[in-house]
Amino acid sequence: MLTYAGQQSSFSAIGRGRPISDNPLQDAGLSTARGMIKNCLSSHSRCRHAKPTTLPKRVLDLLLGPDSKSVVLHESDWNEDEQRYEHGEYVALSHVWGIGKGLKTTKENLPSHLKGITWSSLPRTFQEAVVLTRALGVRYLWIDSLCLIQDDVHAKLEESVRMDDIFGNAFLTIAATSATDSSTQPLFPPKAQAFKIQATDNKGHVSKVYVREQPSHYSFKAPFDEGSHMNEWELPFNMSEEANLHTPLLKRAWAYTERLLSPRVLHFTKSEMILECREGYSCECGRIEDTIFDTRTTDSIKQEFGRVVSEANQRPMTNGTGNHIDRRVDTMTSQLAGTSIANGSPDLLRKREDALQLWSYIVTEFTARNMTYDERLIAIAGIAKTLLPAMQSGYIAGQWTFSTLSLLWYPNDSTRCRRPKAMEGQNIPSWSWASCEGSPIFFDNASAMDLACRVSFGPKGKRASAWSPIQGEPLSLSAAMATEVTFHATPVSSQQTYTLAKNRIGVEFTPDIVPPRGEDVLQDGETLVCVLVSMTFRSSIIGLVLKPSENNTYRRVGRFEAYECSPEDSGDEMSEDAEALFEHWFPEIQDMTQLDNSPQRHFTVV
Repeated sequence: MLTYAGQQSSFSAIGRGRPISDNPLQDAGLSTARGMIKNCLSSHSRCRHAKPTTLPKRVLDLLLGPDSKSVVLHESDWNEDEQRYEHGEYVALSHVWGIGKGLKTTKENLPSHLKGITWSSLPRTFQEAVVLTRALGVRYLWIDSLCLIQDDVHAKLEESVRMDDIFGNAFLTIAATSATDSSTQPLFPPKAQAFKIQATDNKGHVSKVYVREQPSHYSFKAPFDEGSHMNEWELPFNMSEEANLHTPLLKRAWAYTERLLSPRVLHFTKSEMILECREGYSCECGRIEDTIFDTRTTDSIKQEFGRVVSEANQRPMTNGTGNHIDRRVDTMTSQLAGTSIANGSPDLLRKREDALQLWSYIVTEFTARNMTYDERLIAIAGIAKTLLPAMQSGYIAGQWTFSTLSLLWYPNDSTRCRRPKAMEGQNIPSWSWASCEGSPIFFDNASAMDLACRVSFGPKGKRASAWSPIQGEPLSLSAAMATEVTFHATPVSSQQTYTLAKNRIGVEFTPDIVPPRGEDVLQDGETLVCVLVSMTFRSSIIGLVLKPSENNTYRRVGRFEAYECSPEDSGDEMSEDAEALFEHWFPEIQDMTQLDNSPQRHFTVV
């Protein structure tokens, strides 16, 4: 229960509230949207563009259409000297395509779209996006289905891996957050109206009182500890059935990328407008970050992403000669090979580790979301490119080349997992988290002890300069603690349990794909290779499990983490601590501190 500005209630328990606009295109709605955007521009340094923005390759021109309503597809002028398109300000639309055919640009209709797109042919979501963009005083609008040629595979791929530029340079991203199908549903969903009543107090004074449901802020809030460190976040963040029901766009992996990359996103939900930017949130009811009214934690990965990127772009990045490195992506990756961070300050090393931890959380959130086609490495490439200055590392098929521990990813639920069919132009190796879809992917980047496991991505000297976002080649893995083990599958009730054993000492094991099938198929009694990589602070031992493949190569079939080990057929016999694996599986290792000097085994993992 509340009253609105300019009205007074004689009931002390009923305070003033903010009106929520019925339609964002009406004066009150536009004023609210402009106010939230203006506050972001004036108060948030991380949300501002440091230099004039350039247009994408194609945008919708909202002023030069064949009539006052219609639009025209505009191809931006390319500046050969500066290697960029023309300067300009534009709005981007984030939406769910849905199952409807909808309107899209193809090779066949491209010439006609360059002359004009009639108003009546635009879906309602697109029409409302056009009207809002015009009302905000912006000339250009980017919509993926119209600005990318949908049946030109090569051109579409080229543009898709540049989402960091497209959404990162947008003045504003408008999001059809509550629409499940942009071809049939509106950008601005209808809202429940506040119920107006008249209340009389004990002195006979009459007050107008409004009753409405407090907006729940949907997927943007969850009941976590507000003061918890990033390492203690519970992931994925609020993917509850109720939240997903009201904000279906936030279930999409592409939309998650678009949210992170955009300086600011104006979400249109069933209850109100919510502005999400690199420094916080604002909403029409004014309570999204007010702990008095909502004590739950607000999703802060976008803000953490903005902080990491901002700090990385502010500090000078130098190579071994002390010369500054050009931050443009095309030149930066070629210069990173001469970059040395190993001798950098503890602060720089800590910031890179923070960036890696953030990346692992982003991948978990990203893989918890849906994607119609398996384009995950394409969809996340823009985020990786934006993090390059913070990582100061090569990047291959989802993996930062400086981090061996990042290979220790694991699915949250292997029973839901499958290997994706690679798209044209893609090669997803088994060692990449992107080779396993259907479940959120988690990482454990903490290690108490390095077990002398080393990884090489490509030719020596090229690791740091590698930039291959959707292609992954075989990697070379060397390890002092690698051994053959026997895989066992034991039926328990209606399920199978899996173990790895050597010298009659076994550990539990969960393959990446359960039950193992296809290229991952495993037979009871089959010999696999276990490569120990690290010990964690939780006194567990973590390793990779490899299956021999063709031409003396291996495929990853899982990651295991052992807290204890047990003799085979032990019955009720007490289990041993996981460290006992060393003496049982590696009796030749006498001194753990000398692992780097021990004989190394080498594996090529495809």
